[in-house]
Parts: sequence; C-alpha cells; structure tokens
Amino acid sequence: MNIKLDKLRSFVLVADEGNLTRAAKRRHTTPSAVSEHLRQLEDQFGLPLFERSARGMELTPEGRKLLPPARQALMQIAELDEIARSLRSETPTTLMLGLNAPPEYLKVDQLLRKAARELPEAQLELITSSSYQIADQVREGKMDLGFMYGDPTHEAVKAIRLADIEFCVVGPPDSEHDILPTDPEERRALPWIWASCNCPVSRMMPGIVGFEREQTRVVSSSEDEHVTLSMIRAGLGYGVVEKELSQHWASRGSVRILADAPTKASLNLVVRRDRVERKPIAAVIDMARRLWEESVDLAVEADVVDG
Repeated sequence: MNIKLDKLRSFVLVADEGNLTRAAKRRHTTPSAVSEHLRQLEDQFGLPLFERSARGMELTPEGRKLLPPARQALMQIAELDEIARSLRSETPTTLMLGLNAPPEYLKVDQLLRKAARELPEAQLELITSSSYQIADQVREGKMDLGFMYGDPTHEAVKAIRLADIEFCVVGPPDSEHDILPTDPEERRALPWIWASCNCPVSRMMPGIVGFEREQTRVVSSSEDEHVTLSMIRAGLGYGVVEKELSQHWASRGSVRILADAPTKASLNLVVRRDRVERKPIAAVIDMARRLWEESVDLAVEADVVDG
C-alpha cells in the first residue's frame, strides 16, 4: 500500500485539532484540501476515520486504532531526515525553547551546558513568554518546547512534569500584615495585583484570596512575576509570586512574605505530541528531566542533613 505522507499528516492534524479549519491552518492549506486528503485516505484504507459532530471531527473506533501507528510513521520519517542532515554535516537544528520564568530558576544555564556537550547537532534558542502563550505557541508549531506552570488545555500538547513549585502571597516591606487576614471582607479589601488570564497564577488566586477577581479590590494586573514584584516593592499592593523568587527579594528587605501555607503548581515542559519522539527534542526533554530529578534528590539530602 503506497500511502502519501501529506495525507497521513492531514489525518494526524485533524485528530489533534478536532477541526478541519485549524488543521488546515497548521498545514498552510485549505480545509477542502485537508478534507480531500481524508477522503482519499479513507478510500485507500477502506475504513471510516472520522465522524462529524457538534464538537467537530471525532475519530471513529477504526481511526483511533490507526492514529498511533500513523504518528509513529511520521516520527520515523522525521528522525530519518534528521539523521541524514547530520550525516551531511549540515547546520545544527535550532530548537525554540519558551521560558516562563528567569533562566536561572528553570536551570536553563545548566541545560545549555549539557546540550552543548551531549547534543552538538542541535542548538537552543530561548524565547521569554507566559505559560499559556507558550503552550499555544508549542501547539501551533512556533516553539518546539517550553516551560509552563500548570497543565496545557489542548490534547495536542503533552506535559512532562518536572517539579512542584511553591507560590506564596507577597506584600510591601512595610505591610502591617504578617499573614492574610482571616476576615473575608478585610482580605478582599486589600489592594491586589492580579495575574493576567495568560498566567496560571490567575487560576490560583481565587483560592488564595477567597474571591474571584471581580469581587476583589484589584489595583493592577501583571503577566510577569518581575513586574508584579516591582509593583509590590513600590508599595502598590499584594500579589502571588513563586516562593524562591519571593525569598530572594525578602532577604533584601524589599518585600514581605505572608506566613501562610504556600500554594503549589506543577512546572511542566510542554511539547507537541507528534514531536515528542523526535531525536533532538527527546534528548532535550531527557536532559531537563534529569536536571530536575538531580535537584530534587539534592534537596532531599539537604533536608536529611538539616534534620
């Protein structure tokens, strides 16, 4: 059976997106062209691959069984191409890596050194963005992989869990509060710097503050922890910031950490599912995972010694 790769790519993209228009956009073609690819592939297989529903394009039972080997075939072709390029001594593959926090907090300096030693056929290009935007850009193919707090909402994006990160409430250095007020009205009357909807911290804040944004005294919003900290240091109000970063500024007397139980969120490395097995991307994922596992092991050892 002679299966054209462009038809197979259309099949996988429609399965990921659940929508012809979005799949066509990622293929830089028209929905009718993608629809024709699916029709030809169904004729070739002699099986129905999708059913149209109110939610879009849904895989049939036959389509669900054919999707994994289709992905594998495309990944093997991509790996074959990468090996051929390396044999021709071409320019190293550039991987776009999205950062949702300062590089030092994400261990990116260590990751870059490891990649230079262990993965000379690839080079990492760093882009700073917010967590949800990184997940969207990875899904759209504008980034190869990236860091984000919380989990991606799209099925086409896979999350590799690296660690649980603690967040805490931070106030100005001259704040009269050592802990969050227990009275709900007093708590929501505090001046809050609310995380934007592009930041997963915005989902944590109602649970911490006890109220939704619309019910709270919000004096400003921010997509970036450093901007939030600048506003807090200036005395503008209270915000939720990653604990290690907060401790850095609290040790300088620039902010005050309120002594409440910290809130945790997962730090993930996200990648598109159809790219996760590609050699350079898989290698970077493995390096990042090892770095974070080593840091967790060292932290446990330090706790044992201190204990």
